[in-house]
Amino acid sequence: MTGWAAVNAAWYSNSSTSSATTGGNAATSAKTYTVTSRTELIQALYGNSATINANGTIASGTLDSSAKIIYISGTIDLNTNKAGTSLTESDYICAVGTSYAYSSSVTSVTALYSFDAYKTQYDPNGAWKTNPVDKSGDPLEVARACAAANQKKVVYISIPSNTSLIGKGASAKIINGSLVIGASSSAPVDNVVVRNISFENAFDMFPQWDPTDSGGRWNSAYDNVSVMYATHVWIDHNTFSDGSNTDDLYPPVFAAPYNEKAMKVQHHDGLLDITKNANYVTVSWNHFHDHDKTNLIGGTDTVNTTTASSAENPNALKITFHHNYWKNIEQRQPRVRYGMVHVYNNYYEGKLDSSATYTWTAGMVAGQGGKLYMENNVFAISGGTASESTVYSGSSDSTKADTCRDTMNKTTSTYTPSGTYASTYCSAYAYGTGNVLNGSAIDLSGVTAGGVTWTSTPWFASGLISGTPTATPSSYYNYTPDSTASLATSVANGAGAGKF
Repeated sequence: MTGWAAVNAAWYSNSSTSSATTGGNAATSAKTYTVTSRTELIQALYGNSATINANGTIASGTLDSSAKIIYISGTIDLNTNKAGTSLTESDYICAVGTSYAYSSSVTSVTALYSFDAYKTQYDPNGAWKTNPVDKSGDPLEVARACAAANQKKVVYISIPSNTSLIGKGASAKIINGSLVIGASSSAPVDNVVVRNISFENAFDMFPQWDPTDSGGRWNSAYDNVSVMYATHVWIDHNTFSDGSNTDDLYPPVFAAPYNEKAMKVQHHDGLLDITKNANYVTVSWNHFHDHDKTNLIGGTDTVNTTTASSAENPNALKITFHHNYWKNIEQRQPRVRYGMVHVYNNYYEGKLDSSATYTWTAGMVAGQGGKLYMENNVFAISGGTASESTVYSGSSDSTKADTCRDTMNKTTSTYTPSGTYASTYCSAYAYGTGNVLNGSAIDLSGVTAGGVTWTSTPWFASGLISGTPTATPSSYYNYTPDSTASLATSVANGAGAGKF
């Protein structure tokens, strides 16, 4: 293992140790499990202390943070009840009269959720356009949110500290749910390894239509794997995809102009997202394929330096992506806010053809405060004219350095622009070297979109919070980049589950 997960460093109070990532290597035989079902997986994660209701929800128990190794055997479906029976939308819909905590108040459900009724209510060409209701109090939105909360109680599984989750053999799968490493700010997680597993179809049955999002978008809740409030995490030799439940099966449902491809009914969120002050993460030799929004690093422009915050900041999100294989992905490969992110020796294969199920729209993107070091990556992009801006771009929010700086220095209701953090510390920086697009070298430093500053040293050295960047990945850890000549073969053949 190399990259940020190999760095011995504590991160505020998040880290239970200051050692590099080892997962459950110290597990005793009593804490070594082989699991074949959702119920068995939960009991292993809870040290056999969990009480599971018949409907699959967890009634009680405490996640076990002692060293443990959990081997996944066969396919585990997270969308099942205690007996292992698959659940459907009807199993999650709330009865009328159900008390449900919504918008910081207890609301009684006054309507049954129906997708047909919901889309009629929020049709931007119809009811919504002529009478835009307050969604927070709308009975159908409350019913949708109540059903969504019921699904989350089943398919959202938390992973505790000092855990190795390893696929047994070449066919281990976890489907129809979301593994969350570090789900709570009140109980941050440290030291987790996930290897040799295929993750498929984290499917949100109750996506939300937001007419105000980019002209109108359906938004879903679940990533196949989420890393948040977690440190020292190694994600290695896994496969991530939508499986056979691809997005083209859920086209837009509204009439023009709200029938663009991007307005599809989106039941999938990310494949692997790393947000909310996660830190010291290495993502290596994984295969990401057939998906839209794939790897989000940093989930909000809002800044806060406290570990209990759901916000992001330039002190966190130190992540390495190396020898990963992205194929038939639309965007976020990765999309970065704040983090010091090293992307090297990866192989990308995509299509610009708009008729493809997943059409390439963006590769790596630097958002607010994003700091990217892009080295010796290979891109094979067909079906159109690919350019440097196809591979990398800066988003408009990368120009908000002063907002970041002021917020980090905010101690009262008044901003203090003259405080400790310099605006350069919050700025977006990038450097590209040795990258190849369709057989030819590309100079990513020629891409200036989004207000990103290009420098050969895009990171800040340890302890520095002002001045100009002075560090590169080798300032923090040892690694040897491979030549790009053979990456198309070595990464395509070696990345993913079953190749561990």
